[in-house]
Amino acid sequence: MSKFHPLAILLKFEGYPPAVAASVILHALLLVFVLGRAVTPSDYVTIEDPVIITATAVDVNPQRLRRLERLEEEQAAANRRRQEDQARARREQEERARQERLAQEQRQARERAEAERRRQEDLDRQRQASAEAERQRQAEETRRREAEQARQREQQRLAEQAAREAQASQVASENLVVAEYAAIIRRVISQNWQIPPSARNGMSATVSLRLVPTGEVVSSSILQSSGDAAFDRSVLQAVERADRFPELQDLDNSVFERNFRNFTLVFRPEDLLR
Repeated sequence: MSKFHPLAILLKFEGYPPAVAASVILHALLLVFVLGRAVTPSDYVTIEDPVIITATAVDVNPQRLRRLERLEEEQAAANRRRQEDQARARREQEERARQERLAQEQRQARERAEAERRRQEDLDRQRQASAEAERQRQAEETRRREAEQARQREQQRLAEQAAREAQASQVASENLVVAEYAAIIRRVISQNWQIPPSARNGMSATVSLRLVPTGEVVSSSILQSSGDAAFDRSVLQAVERADRFPELQDLDNSVFERNFRNFTLVFRPEDLLR
């Protein structure tokens, strides 16, 4: 336990209330001492004129000064802390504002990038749709063209087949007509042929006739001799006696030109063959 000191009370209360009480007590004791003492002449003193000294009261309580200095330091430290806190708060606020601006700029940049990405995707989809539509159109055009070509080929094939069939029919019909009129020519010439005595089986002579559409014989010649002059001469004489085949006037001109303009006959003693 610490030892009590009378001045501790003064220090505790910074010297104000205890100092006043102590001062009153001391003055009371001094007054009692003065009034209770007998005064003798030797106690008288000569009072000289006082020297006036100007003094200024200064509170020199060291504890109070330290407390004031500490308070001032604490106040200054508090002010510094408050200023630092305010500066830090301003910096934090500025940093937050900067971060918010940066975040907003980044968000706007992301939004712009996302909008651009969507726009590019839309453009890509449109281009792909256009390309697909164009491919489909080209494929459809190709199919249509191929179908048209196939149809044209089929029509051409059918036309050619019909033409061949018509031509074959025409040729067959023409052959029938040619055979009919050739038979007329053979019959007429055979009727006018006088086979010579020198004719023998196996002999033959080929004669060429040149006719006109009226059926007249304009010329005749031996293409292949039988080897017997009398036989060959009898053939030419038979043609000359026939002279004209009026039935040829009924033929179509093209049929006549193809088959009867130049007509060939083979003469044999046993028969008249073409």
